[in-house]
Amino acid sequence: MSSGGVFSQSAAEFEKRGPIPSWLVSQGRQYLVPFLGTAFTAWLIVVPLFFLIVSSFRSGTPWHPEAFTLQNYINAYSTSHTYVMFANTAVFAAASTLLSLVLAVLFAFLTERTDMPFRNVAWGLIIVPMAIPGLLFAVSWTFLLSPHIGLFNLWLRSAASFFGIEIAQGPFNIYSLWGMIFLDGLRGVTTIFLIIVGAFRAMDPSLEEASRAAGASNFTTFFRIFLPLLSPALLAAGMYSFMNSMESLEIPLVIGLPARIFVFSSYIYFSAQRFVPPQYGLSAALGASYLLISILLVFWYRRLIGDVRRFATVTGKGYRPRILQLGKWRHAAFALFVVYFAVTIAAPCFVLVWTSLLPVYTTPSWEALSGLTLRNYRAVLSLRQIQEAIGNTVIVALATAAVTMILSLIVGWTVVRGRIAKWRGFLDAITFLPQSLPGVIIGIAFIFLYMQPPLNHLGLYGSLWILVMALAVSYVAFGTRTMMGALTQIHQELEEAGEVCGSSWSSIMRRITLPLLMPAFISGAIWVASHALRNLSIPLILSTRGNPVLSVIIWHTWEDGYPGRTAALGVMLIGALAILAIAGRVMVHRLSRHQES
Repeated sequence: MSSGGVFSQSAAEFEKRGPIPSWLVSQGRQYLVPFLGTAFTAWLIVVPLFFLIVSSFRSGTPWHPEAFTLQNYINAYSTSHTYVMFANTAVFAAASTLLSLVLAVLFAFLTERTDMPFRNVAWGLIIVPMAIPGLLFAVSWTFLLSPHIGLFNLWLRSAASFFGIEIAQGPFNIYSLWGMIFLDGLRGVTTIFLIIVGAFRAMDPSLEEASRAAGASNFTTFFRIFLPLLSPALLAAGMYSFMNSMESLEIPLVIGLPARIFVFSSYIYFSAQRFVPPQYGLSAALGASYLLISILLVFWYRRLIGDVRRFATVTGKGYRPRILQLGKWRHAAFALFVVYFAVTIAAPCFVLVWTSLLPVYTTPSWEALSGLTLRNYRAVLSLRQIQEAIGNTVIVALATAAVTMILSLIVGWTVVRGRIAKWRGFLDAITFLPQSLPGVIIGIAFIFLYMQPPLNHLGLYGSLWILVMALAVSYVAFGTRTMMGALTQIHQELEEAGEVCGSSWSSIMRRITLPLLMPAFISGAIWVASHALRNLSIPLILSTRGNPVLSVIIWHTWEDGYPGRTAALGVMLIGALAILAIAGRVMVHRLSRHQES
C-alpha cells in the first residue's frame, strides 16, 4: 500500500473517532504548569546523573568526549589508593554517625523523659550549632587542637609541665582520621536529635511500666524495652546521618588534606580539580560508583522509614509519658548540654573572633589584647573580588531559595495530589536521591552535561545560574518533604471548590493553596537560603573567576595562608546567617499569627 493510502486511512480513522473531548483538552491545560514543573525538576536531577554515568565510559574531556572505553574504571580500581579511600570513608561515616547517635539519644532522653532543669534552654543549646558552617567549624578547631599551636593543647602542655611532665607537641592532633570523626560526630548531633526527639516524646510508657512491674531495673528497661521500640527510628536517623557524613567535604578538606587522608568526596574533588592534568574520567567513574551506592542507601532508608509503623505504640487512648527522676544528677545532666554548647559553638566562635582581630595569630592572653585591630575586616572588605563574591552569594542564595521552593511546591503537590500511584512513588524517590549525593558529584555531573556540545553553547558553565540549578538539585529533597508535609494538612476540598468555580491550577495555587502554605514555604526558603550561603562543595566545583562566591573565597583565603582574613570573613558570614535566621523566624511567626486570626 502506498504511503498516501496509509495516510488517507489514518486520517479517515481519526475523523471517524471524532474530535478530542473538550474535557480532556481542559484537563491538559489545567495541569500544564505542574507537568512542566515536574518535568523540569526531573531534568535537573536525572539528566546530569545520566550524563555522568555515560561519561564514566568515555575517554577525553567533558568538552571533547572521545571513544567509549572501560579504562576509567580500570584506572580507578587498579590502584590501592582507591581501596584506602573506601576504607577511610567507611570508618569516617560509620564512626561519626555512631558518635552523633549516642549523643543525640542521650540528649533526647534527658530533655523529654527526665526532670532535668532548664529543658527549654537545653533545646536551644542543641539547635544553635547549626548556625556555624562546616568549613568554619573545621577551621576553628585547627586553632584549638593543632598539635603545635592549638589552644587546648597549649593548656594541656602547661598543666603537664606544672607536674613535671614535658610534652613536645600535642597531646591531641586534629589532623587525623579520628580528628575528622570527632568534628563530624559533633556536627551531626543536632540533625539526629531533631529526627528522633519526637519519638521520645510520643512513646506510650505502658510497656516500660510493665517491665518495671516485672522487676526490671531502669537500666534493663531502657536497653530491652525503650531502645528496641525506637530501633526503626534510630536506624532511619542513623542512615540519614551516615549519608550526610559520606557526602561531607569541608571537614575532609580542612582536616584531612594536611594529613593526606582522603575520603570519597575529597578524592573525587582532587581528581577533577587538583590532579595535573585533571582526571575527569577517574572522577566520573568514582562518581558513578558512588551513585550506585547512593541508590542502594536511599532504597534501604525508605524501607526503614516504612518499617517504623510496625513499632507504633501511641494509640487512641490517653497517656502521659513517665518522667524519670534524676535526683542529685539533675544539674549534672544539664551540664552536659553546656559542655556540648561550649565545644560546638562557644570555643569555635571565640577563637574565630580572636583570630580575626589579630594581624598575626597569637595565643589568647592579656598581653595580646593590646594588639587587637580591625585590619583584617578592612582588608577583606576593600578587595574587589570579595565585594563581587558577596553580591554573587546573595543573588545565588535568594535565587536558589526561590527556585528550590517553587519546584518543591509543584513536585510536592504532584506527589500528594497525583492520581497515578506508581509515578508518585517514582517521583518521590527521584527527588530524594540528591540527599545522598555529595555536592562534588552533583557538580561533576553538571560539568559533564553543560560543558559538552551542544549544551556548552548555552553559556551556563561559569555563570551564577549553573550554581543555582546545582544547589537546587542538592536541596530539593528537603524542599519537597517540607511541602508534602504541609500539603497533607490542607484538605483537597478547598482546591476542588476553586475548580468548581472555574479557576485554573495556577490561580488556585496562588490564591488558595500557597497562602495557606506560606509559613512552611517561607521556613523552607530560609533554610535553603542559609544553606546556599554556606555551601562549599558545589561552588568549589562549578565556580570560576567569573562567578566567585563567599564560601569558595573563604576556602582559598585559608588555603593561601591568611588565617586572620579567613576568620574575618567567617565571622561576617556567621553574622549574616544569624540575621537571616532571626528575620525568617519573625516572618514565619507573623504569618502564623495572621492565619490564626
